[in-house]
Amino acid sequence: MSPLRFHHVGVGTARFEEAIAVYERLGYRLALSIDDPGLDVRVAFLEGGGGPWVELLGPLGPEGPLKSYLSRRILPAPYHTCYATAELEAAGEALREGGFLPLGAARPALAFRGARVAFHYHPAIGLVELVENPPF
Repeated sequence: MSPLRFHHVGVGTARFEEAIAVYERLGYRLALSIDDPGLDVRVAFLEGGGGPWVELLGPLGPEGPLKSYLSRRILPAPYHTCYATAELEAAGEALREGGFLPLGAARPALAFRGARVAFHYHPAIGLVELVENPPF
């Protein structure tokens, strides 16, 4: 398996624009903001001076991946951690061997300019995203 490199932490929020402004006041720079209707989320990436990126996720509609967080009123909250890899299938297989459950097939992500992502879940740490050769 190619090594995994910590890329970002995803944070779900119901107050998307306000969350961007707060992170900017904390010293982060907005690098990208995009709506992804295919995933039913709004996405913003914020860069913080050499550390991992922060990905903000906001709902586009009531049926997206943040639905359970919204219904339980537990946003804002960390949503996932993401790791970059050069070999998505090999990394995914290694996670499966380590007890992770794959959550659907890999697919291109608008926020990563078409780079493929795949999500996996482990009951001890929650949701993990893999991104193949992210552009930033």
